[in-house]
Formats: sequence, C-alpha cells, structure tokens
Amino acid sequence: METILLKTQSLAVGYDGKALLRGIELSLRPGEILVLVGPNGAGKSTVLKSLARQLQPIEGTVFLEGNDLSALNEREVARKMSQVMTARVDAELMTCEDVVSAGRYPYTGRLGILSVADRQRVEETMALIGVADLRERLFTRVSDGQRQRVLLARAICQEPRVLVMDEPTSYLDVRHKVEFLTTLRALVREKRIAVVMSLHEIDCARRIADQVVCLRDGAVDRVGTPDEILTDGYIETLYGMEKGSYGAFFGAAGDGQFFQNRGCRSFPCHKGVAEEELNCLFCYCPLYTLGPRCGGNFHYTATGVKSCVECTFPHRRENYDAVLARFPQLAELARQNGENSHDV
Repeated sequence: METILLKTQSLAVGYDGKALLRGIELSLRPGEILVLVGPNGAGKSTVLKSLARQLQPIEGTVFLEGNDLSALNEREVARKMSQVMTARVDAELMTCEDVVSAGRYPYTGRLGILSVADRQRVEETMALIGVADLRERLFTRVSDGQRQRVLLARAICQEPRVLVMDEPTSYLDVRHKVEFLTTLRALVREKRIAVVMSLHEIDCARRIADQVVCLRDGAVDRVGTPDEILTDGYIETLYGMEKGSYGAFFGAAGDGQFFQNRGCRSFPCHKGVAEEELNCLFCYCPLYTLGPRCGGNFHYTATGVKSCVECTFPHRRENYDAVLARFPQLAELARQNGENSHDV
C-alpha cells in the first residue's frame, strides 16, 4: 500500500483562537484528488490555508509524508507541497516564464539563481502544461484561463508531493474549466501527486474527485466517493435548498441519468437551437470530460461553450448502446444504476 502523503489528526481550524471547524480527519495517497465542497462560509478556504501553513491550526496536527508539518522549515515544506490559492499573484512586469521559474526557488541558493537544470525543468513543465507559447508574455496581460494554467505550471515545477488548490476554476469559463481539470487529472495520475482542493461546481467535483469531503455547520458532514455522496437529495441538504429543487433545475445527477437534463428546453441534444443561444453548463453526457476523445464530434463556440449540435450520438435512447459500447466502464455503471430508467 502506498504511503499516505497528507494526513490530519483531530484538526480544528479557525481564526483568532476560535475554531470554525473541528474534527477534521483527512488522508491522501499518491495519485488521489480530494475535493472540499460546501456552502459559502463553511470553511473550505480556512481548511486549505491551515493545510498550507498559512494559518496556525487551533488544535490537532497536519502530517506531510508522516512528518508534523509545524516541525518542518519553509524550504522542506516548499519541496514537498505547492499551492494555487485564490489570492491574486503580484506579478507586475513578470513574464509567464518568470512566474513558472519561481517554482524552482526552493531548490536554489539564497540569491535565487536558477541552474541550467532548473531552467530545463521550467521549459519542460511549461511544455507539459501547454503554456510554452506564453513564455515571453507578461503574466498580467494573459487571460484568466491562461493565468491559471501558468500558476499550475509553477506549482508542478516545484515538484511537490502534495498540491493545495483553493477554487482554481473560479475565474474560468466552461471550456477552460474542462481543459484545466482534464490537465490536472492527467498530471495527478502521471506524477502520483496528491491534490486537495475546493470547488463550487458540483458537476466538476463529480468528475474529478476520488474523495469528496462535505463541510457543513462547523464540521465535516460526510466523506466518500462522488457517487456515494453527491446525490440530489444530499446536495439539497448540504446547501439548504428546497427538496426537489436541485434536480428540477439542473436535471437528475446522482442516479445514473447521464444523457438527459429534462429541464433544458433544448433537450435532446440541442437539435434546432441556434448556436448563439447555447448555454449548456449541465449536460450529463458521460463522454463530456473526455474532450477530443469523446468520439461524438463536438466543437466550442466563440463564447467557450461546448456545442454538441453535430454529435453523432444524440441523446436518444436508441443511441445509448452505441455510446456505452465504446466505454465498457460506463456500460457497467449504467447497468448498476438501471439503464432502463433512461427511456425517452
């Protein structure tokens, strides 16, 4: 069994000596993504700041690779943990390459001079994250989506074992959310990094998380896999919503109904809808997160919205078998949830 990279024990977090949340027990292994969800003010950012040593815990301990985080010096922590937080980076007159290069500072001397090997690592990481073409552009002059990718490159360039991220998709449109999270998930699997992050987008949490931790009323309310936790009924409880309101607005989510959002006036599959009117944020097609590999033939509109009007697998019952046959794991999940309930 792989080593636990990040662990908390009887952790309580808050401000000015007053606990906002108590009894936080988290455990993360290599290659896992843990997502914190909960209403505004539930304490997601406070937990992350405490894990990243920006806040002193009120009680309990944070362990980083088995070591008490509070006993490690700044350089030791920086070589094991990196952060992408919500605070805007002060990068006036810095190029994107300068920002990514900052990820190598834990490995340099006091003057922060990068070696040839450091510069090679910067170049490799920017290419890996897909921001090499931004190398000479000022960080303050690129889009929000590009900034987030540059900040991810900086964090990965640091060669961490653990990555802490606070609402990394907050400033991104639909297209860039998908691209950012797809890149992150691939990196986590490839480099065996452990990620703990907060998200407001429940749909994104479903698709990227290995574990979901729900914060509510000053405590950890539930912990489990997305399929176990993020049902329509529990989401309504977590966010204090009227019973039945989530499913009615967004379409069924936690019951295996991948192909439909019956509340959408464009169902099924936007047939006959002008492209400029598309605003499909809550499509439950199981191929959505596969990007260009989905096999269904889509494109992005000028506003960054995914358009499936040309999909070769429109959301009709007679096409389900053809889609599921391409992805056996989806077929198994459909069987478990009762595929017959999808009849249109």
